[in-house]
Amino acid sequence: MSEATATRGRVWARMLPGLLISGVVLAVLFRLFDWRDVVTALRQGDPRFLLAALPFYLLSYLMRALAWRTILREAVPLWDVFLTMHSGYLLNNVLPFRLGEVGRAYLLGRRLGFWRVFPTILIERAFDMILAASLLLGTLPFVLVDSDAGGTAVVVGAVVLLGLLAFYLLARYREWALSTFERLGARWPVVLRVGRERLAAFITGLGALTSPTRFLCVLFWMLFSWMMAVMVQWMVLRAFYPAAVPLHAAFALAVSALGVAVPSSPGYIGVFEAAVVGALAAFDIPFATAFADAVMLHLFYVAVTGSFGLYGLARSGVRLGEIFERLQQMRGKE
Repeated sequence: MSEATATRGRVWARMLPGLLISGVVLAVLFRLFDWRDVVTALRQGDPRFLLAALPFYLLSYLMRALAWRTILREAVPLWDVFLTMHSGYLLNNVLPFRLGEVGRAYLLGRRLGFWRVFPTILIERAFDMILAASLLLGTLPFVLVDSDAGGTAVVVGAVVLLGLLAFYLLARYREWALSTFERLGARWPVVLRVGRERLAAFITGLGALTSPTRFLCVLFWMLFSWMMAVMVQWMVLRAFYPAAVPLHAAFALAVSALGVAVPSSPGYIGVFEAAVVGALAAFDIPFATAFADAVMLHLFYVAVTGSFGLYGLARSGVRLGEIFERLQQMRGKE
């Protein structure tokens, strides 16, 4: 068996669990509603809200690019950061294992160095997880009709502040954090071997945030991006469900942002739709209507990231096959 054939076999073997999960999720969704109802919901969607959502969608990604560029210490023009970010999203849509994040580090790393860029992506994703979890915890009491929603909001705010403070302290006391990790990890050599390089990369990326001003700028751009994302979710849902309110959109965004972390096929097919449908079911929104909303949101994502991503790749002069081969080589070295 040739090395290329063996590599393809390993790729398919690693992809299989995600493909199975996507297949099972889609099969379950197909049994929840009549497809004719979904088609009807899509046809009855208000195009005015869909068109109005597009500028907010682009603005959300622009704010995210500004946040990433700030973490990169403005080493690259904003347009290049924006296009590289979308190239990474495009790669996530077509390649397995969420290789898009590594892919954009490779693309921008040709100019700055891979290990200078990759940690900054980890930082961006860490901010995303904190904000997604905060949005989920902040909206959940209202979804559950909890009378102590105000108290929960205070707890969520405290957790967010503690998480951000931990980021800052890790950046400020990098050497202490690494030595502590190595000392504690000595009991578990496997954890130490796997985690040392990743933790070092993560903390190195945090080094850009030792300045309070820069840290607050990143937080501001990321918060702005999430606010625009909530607006997009609300407008698209409003196109199919006139009674939609921002709470519906915020909760669905939080659940879907965390839900796509589940292994799936490239492009989060199935798991994204299931997360949105499940979140909106908490508000008694019909499955077919929620699925129409999820499909439209997914189409928005694929169309926007695909358009800018293809342009970004063409502008970089790098072929998709070349990126996949390089990323597979990098995985093989781990």
